[in-house]
Amino acid sequence: MYAELGGNGDLLSANYDRIVYQKSMLKAAFRIGIASNQFFSAEEPGFYPVVPVEALGMIGRFQKHFEFGLGYTRRFTNEPDLLRNMYFSRIGFRYQNPTGGLVVRVGFTPFLSTESNTKSPGPAFIPRFGFSVGRSF
Repeated sequence: MYAELGGNGDLLSANYDRIVYQKSMLKAAFRIGIASNQFFSAEEPGFYPVVPVEALGMIGRFQKHFEFGLGYTRRFTNEPDLLRNMYFSRIGFRYQNPTGGLVVRVGFTPFLSTESNTKSPGPAFIPRFGFSVGRSF
């Protein structure tokens, strides 16, 4: 479990990921999170939840891993000027002790959305970065 600043859940999200495959230097995991626009911008109309999901891969031994992933973030809002469906990738570094404890992640997490609205008349590419800190068990 970890908190992520930036990244896939707008400004701040709470996340859970689970390693589902582990062999030698390769690991695979799935992640789900929850966030809110209330942490993003007070000027946005109303409250809505934000849910990122992601499939992750990691390459590394012991605590240090190169991390990569693909995912989807949904903003549950009907506001026509906001992007609701966003696809993202991740390239970064992950520190996680195999026996549990501190988890630290940093990564480049760009969004791509194919929706059109008044702010983005065509596909939108949004470069982003994320920093996460949490605990594994």
